[in-house]
Amino acid sequence: MGACESRPSTTTKMTMGIERVLKEKFGEAIKEVRQVYDQQVVDTTAEAVNAHLDILRPAIKNFGGSVEVLSVEEGNCNVKYVGPESIGSGIKAAIK
Repeated sequence: MGACESRPSTTTKMTMGIERVLKEKFGEAIKEVRQVYDQQVVDTTAEAVNAHLDILRPAIKNFGGSVEVLSVEEGNCNVKYVGPESIGSGIKAAIK
C-alpha cells in the first residue's frame, strides 16, 4: 500500500516474499507461487463497490474516516473520502 502500490515491481516483491516464507515453512513441498485471478467477470457497479467497502467501513470509521461512492462510470470509481491519508491509500488499493 502507499507509495508502492503503483510500482510494477510490487507484485513481484510480494510474490517473492510469500514464496520465501512458504518455502521456509514447508521446504521443497512448495514448487511455485502464482497469483490466481477469479475467472468470473463482474461488472463494476456502485452497489458492488459499496458492498466491498461495507467490509472496511467499521475500520475506516475507527480511524476517524468515512467513504462514500459518488459514481462508477466506464470502470472509473469516484469516491469521497475523509480521513487519514494512509487509510485513503488503502481504500484506493481495495477498490482496484
